Amino acid sequence: MVEFALVLPLLVLLTIAGVEFGLVVKDWINVTNSARVAGRAAAAARFSDGPNCTGVRAAVDTAMTAQGFSSSDWTLTALNPPSSAPCAPGTDVRVTLSRPWNVSVPFLPFSPSGTITSDVTEKIE
Repeated sequence: MVEFALVLPLLVLLTIAGVEFGLVVKDWINVTNSARVAGRAAAAARFSDGPNCTGVRAAVDTAMTAQGFSSSDWTLTALNPPSSAPCAPGTDVRVTLSRPWNVSVPFLPFSPSGTITSDVTEKIE
């Protein structure tokens, strides 16, 4: 019984740490998948392009909102755009999605944290 009382706190901490690690992995998968979905939405959306890639931005914003992200979580960058139409068909666009993560295990003095970032580059069709 004494051995169990000594080992139980360690087992509980390891279980909680495993659950926290699993939550971070889930967030990483969610960020990666959401960036991919938004990149594909930007590439495949049929729209009339406006100044500053408004059509592409609207498609990405709709995809991100559906995935549960706000407009402050992502950025859209047109790579090597022609000067006349920054998001014309054939232009590469990069969607970058960032989300903070942290692990909090009780009774441990440190709490690791950071930012999960995923970049997706797609060619506008």
